[in-house]
Order: sequence, then structure tokens, then C-alpha cells
Amino acid sequence: MKRYLVASLGCKVNQAEAASLAAQMQAQGWQPAGDGESVDLALLFTCSVTGVAARQSRQMARRLRRAHPQAQVVVTGCDLQAEPQAYAEAGCRVLGRSALSRWSDIMAGPELPEQDQPPSPDAGGFCPGVQIPGPERTRGLLKVQDGCNAHCAYCIVPSTRGRSRSLPLEQAAASFAELGDSGAAEVVLTGIHLGRWGWDFSPRQELAELLRALLAAHPAPRLRLSSLESEELTQEIIDLAAAEPRLCPHFHLPLQSGSANLLKAMGRPYGPEDYARTVQAAAAAMPGLCLGADVLVGLPGETERDFADTRDLLTSLPISYLHVFPYSPRPGTRAADMPGHPAPEVSKERAAILRDMGLAKKRAYYQDQVGRTLEVIVEGSGLGRGANYCLVQLPRAHPTGTRLRVDITGFAETDGQPVLRGSF
Repeated sequence: MKRYLVASLGCKVNQAEAASLAAQMQAQGWQPAGDGESVDLALLFTCSVTGVAARQSRQMARRLRRAHPQAQVVVTGCDLQAEPQAYAEAGCRVLGRSALSRWSDIMAGPELPEQDQPPSPDAGGFCPGVQIPGPERTRGLLKVQDGCNAHCAYCIVPSTRGRSRSLPLEQAAASFAELGDSGAAEVVLTGIHLGRWGWDFSPRQELAELLRALLAAHPAPRLRLSSLESEELTQEIIDLAAAEPRLCPHFHLPLQSGSANLLKAMGRPYGPEDYARTVQAAAAAMPGLCLGADVLVGLPGETERDFADTRDLLTSLPISYLHVFPYSPRPGTRAADMPGHPAPEVSKERAAILRDMGLAKKRAYYQDQVGRTLEVIVEGSGLGRGANYCLVQLPRAHPTGTRLRVDITGFAETDGQPVLRGSF
């Protein structure tokens, strides 16, 4: 019996793809390795979105190579596309993203193909991405879009993922139905540039159309959107979420900067006022809406005025939490050659200020939930997860996946993060 392990770093798209390839291996008779068991093949999905992610990916590859000297260690994913030689030198087998849609055929063949230099990441078919929940996991993942055409100045992803392309609506709806039949209490819809789903079709289709089709495909799972660009959160999607209780009232809208000058330098297709209008429209339509944002600090050219603009914009908006990232130079991107890098200690200080702001906003959002009644789904941790993404301490244990209506009576903090308290 052949045994395998799959490791994934980075985004939910990587997780969904890794789960799909693992399922294909099991369908061909492979078995997942347990703790301490030897493996015949280790498959690693790498990430390159930041320098830290790339370094962790390479460390993981070397760790797998040392831990399983008799196994084939196969490396794929974004950092493999960016720096294949680093993995080949570590004794790993290089497998470009373009081959992933043929994984079943590759595994059925006599041996894995040799790829010193992987081809373009979008040269092959659409790599499937579905993660079915297990005993301790209530949420499934469904990848419906891949690649990005935006080419923001700081981002390496378009060169490691390729052009934007979409999973056809009928296939997406069928996968959603399968996830519902498998017992998924919630499905997270993922993509590299999710809001561009359907734009590569002729005639073009829109994300709102897909959301309606998914909700109609199965009556049980609630549907959560992963990161969505603010200009692609249309009024149609806002209205649908306001009217449809199974579409989670939770949007994550990357901002990156509140400075008009920096947004232009980044190549972002909106200004601070545009972003603010979208956030305010969504918040007005959906009382209690959870709104998250990504913010990038330390981009070359960022001045004190630019940072103050970001801080002031975020202060003025009903944002519920922040993900703050210090700028990380990525080879081959426009920003890597831009002048005026802030000093590391300046970037670190700015990131700390925004993280403190994000925690304060999160506490305020949790405080606003006190007195509400939320429907939660019990997770493997024993906590309930609300449709608004809040975690809730329950007065007694319930099986994973149980749906409960909980009265929110207060909130506490665990490891510096707020957690709601609920009662029945």
C-alpha cells in the first residue's frame, strides 16, 4: 500500500487544490500517512506572496526531504513557479502548476515528469479545488477562479498563477451540491481574484449570477465569500446578501492604502473615496455586517502623509478587523525597483499602529454583537462560528457541525483576541 502526505502553505486556494489532489490519490488506492509513518510521496504546495512565505516554503521542502529520504518529494505551487531551481537544488521533484489538472493521469503513469523549468502556470487546464469537511472541520472550500490580470506593482501572483480563468457555473454548482451532500455546514468560495469570476467567458458572466446558482444547488450550506476587491462588491451582491440569510454577512475587502498617491503607484483601480463609498453602502444595507480589510505598509515611496491618510480613512470607516502586512519586495515586480523604501523600523512602527487599531475595531465590533441572537455552527474547537465570522463560547458542548441559535450576552478575550459569550 502506497502512502502519501500533502502539505500546503498560504491561501485557501492552495488548501482547496491540495485537498482535490489528495482525493484523487485516494481514488487510485493511495492512503494518507499517519503520524510517524513512512511515505512514498510527499506533495508540497508552496506560497510566494511575501518573502516570509517563500522562505517558509523552502524550509518546508528541505524538512520534508530530510524527514522522508526514501520518498519522492514533489513541490508545486506559486513559489515553485517563481524559483524552481531552489527546490531542484534541495533534491525535490519540480512540478509546475500547468500539470496539476492532469494529476490523476500523472499518478497513474510509470513516473512523475521531469520539469527543470516549469511552463507557464496557465498552460494547462483548470486545477480543481474542493475540500470536503472532515470530522473536526465544518467548512468546505470551493475554488471557482484562478489567476489574476491586475498586475499590482507589489504583487508576484500574476506571474506565478497566470491569467484569470473561471470554473464554469454548472461545474461549480455541481461541486457545491456535492459539498452539501457531504455534510458541509458552510462552503467558503475561493479564488485568486474572485470578483473576476466569469469575465473570461463569452458572453461575460458576473459573480452575483454564480452566487444565486450555488445557493439554488443545495438548500443546506451557508455560503461565505473569501477576499473580494471593493470595486467588485456590486450593489447586486450587497442586495443579495441582505436578502439571503445563507449568504454570510461578511466581506473581506482589501484596501492596501488610504493614500490616493500610493494607490495609483500600486496600480489599484480605485481611490480612497471609491473604497469608502463601497464600505458605507454595504454597512448601510446590512446592519451588523462584518467587514475586514487588508492593509500594506512600507511600500517604497510611502510618506508620513500617506500613512496618515491610511490611518484616517480606516478610522472613519466601519471596518471590523484588519490584516496588516509590511511590504515585502518580490523579484520581478514593479515595486521592487521603486525608490524611497521606508526604514525597517518605520514600517514596523506603522504596522504596529494599524494592528492596534485593528484589534480595537474588532473589540468594538464584538461589543456591538452583545444583545443580538446569532446562528452559529459548532467547529472542531468546540466554539461556534457565526455567519458574521465571530467566534462564540457556548455554555455546553455540542457535536461539530451542529447549528444553534445563541443569545450573545458578552465577550471575553482569549490570547488577546475577543470571543463572544453565548447562552440559549
